[in-house]
Amino acid sequence: MNIPQLETDRLILRALKESDLDSYADMMADDEVAGFIGGTLNRDDSWRYMATIIGHWQWRGFGFFALEEKSTGQFLGRVGPWQPEGWPGLEVGWTLARHAWGKGYATEAAAATINWIFAQRPTLTRIISVIDDKNLNSQAVARRLGEEKTEEIFYFKEYVLPVWAVSRAAWETRQEKA
Repeated sequence: MNIPQLETDRLILRALKESDLDSYADMMADDEVAGFIGGTLNRDDSWRYMATIIGHWQWRGFGFFALEEKSTGQFLGRVGPWQPEGWPGLEVGWTLARHAWGKGYATEAAAATINWIFAQRPTLTRIISVIDDKNLNSQAVARRLGEEKTEEIFYFKEYVLPVWAVSRAAWETRQEKA
């Protein structure tokens, strides 16, 4: 399986690797980080979720990237396109370790993955994010990406999640102006 590597000015987006497990497990054990994405995971479940991400790449041809700070090599989180079975559309998602919050990394990495997935899928007309109404930080990232809250609701397990979206046309217009 060939997972591409993307780069921004400050970040490397790459395949998850087994050596990321400690950092990934620490991130997913933090209730503030994992509270809006199904809750915390122990180390064993974190390993299984990492394997799910690799499997998603295998089956869909895209998935979450590991996010690494270019200057230090530090693992920062996961960001990327995601569409498991039953999902309401192709989503760009982000989960960052708390030490990486407030630095613009989520927006920078998500924008790179949106550019990449639109290039890979020329017939894709929009990209979505499903964001809990209480997750104000992720809503702010979505707004910076040009996503707007739609009238759509995604019911996932016990969660009622609004769907945010940006159309390809709106995204491309934003990129031309940047």
